[in-house]
Amino acid sequence: MADTIRGKLTEAGNAISETAKKVGNRISEKAEEVKDWAKEKANKASNRADEATEKAENEAEAARQDEKAKEGNCGGS
Repeated sequence: MADTIRGKLTEAGNAISETAKKVGNRISEKAEEVKDWAKEKANKASNRADEATEKAENEAEAARQDEKAKEGNCGGS
């Protein structure tokens, strides 16, 4: 424990600096967690969009095939 004002100010400055460093580290950790969470959500959304696109394309192709089959049946009679 410091006996002089200068010593006490130094100790207080060191304590503030240490606390600020801890807070900064905690903020950095949380920012990294948020970034990872956002990346995961974006990937899931992208996957859902890709699945929806693929499903729509498959349905469109099936509809084209049905139309061709109907045209072939009507034209052959």
